[in-house]
Amino acid sequence: MAFFRPPYWLQLLIIRVLLTTSLVSSDQQDPERLIKFKDSLNNTVDLSNWDLNVPPCAADLPNWNGMICNKDGSVLGLQLENMGLSGTIDMDTLAEVTTIRTLSFVNNSFDGPMPNMLKMGQLRGIFLSYNKFSGEIGGDVFKGMSSLRKVELVNNNFIGKIPISLTQLTNLVDLQLQDNQFEGEIPDFEQKDLKVNFANNRLYGSIPKGLSNQDPSSFAGNNLCGKPLSPFSQMGNNGL
Repeated sequence: MAFFRPPYWLQLLIIRVLLTTSLVSSDQQDPERLIKFKDSLNNTVDLSNWDLNVPPCAADLPNWNGMICNKDGSVLGLQLENMGLSGTIDMDTLAEVTTIRTLSFVNNSFDGPMPNMLKMGQLRGIFLSYNKFSGEIGGDVFKGMSSLRKVELVNNNFIGKIPISLTQLTNLVDLQLQDNQFEGEIPDFEQKDLKVNFANNRLYGSIPKGLSNQDPSSFAGNNLCGKPLSPFSQMGNNGL
């Protein structure tokens, strides 16, 4: 019994159609995912124009408040700053919007532990400053996030040691951890062109040589010694 074998070109055409359909379907679901994420938040009056009848982006221009848009109309990031938001940051849903590269929730009212950023390993920027996050941050919380360039966690209530996985991010250029309650010694950072700020924590010990070129003010309000601190400021930091 003979059976029909489609020509080679037809098989390729079918595969291409299936792939295209899959990609388009995924993009079309992103607004629904973003609305689901919004539903996990409180006090969302500033997000009232998030509407499924309107796309989040028109090319690189945002239709929805807080969108950072790419030229192709995809969502490149969320910039939800100074909005009084609270509640839960639904990382599982955000991770499904695979085009997102930066998240900023600066100056809101989020509390509790730091969201699990490993769910979005493609991120380049994480900005959680001026909230009420608290607790320890696991040492491996940034492990494998090789694209990450900027991490800003200023003015929260984080405790414990500085996550060692931050030292392994080869593309990291900006790390702002001031005004928390981090404690212990500063781990070795060897990234080129890295700018840090660890001021006003509970850190102690010698500043690693790799950070000796930083601004001295980046280490104020701790119990640290070594360059770039002057002998006088070291005495002050040690309470002498």
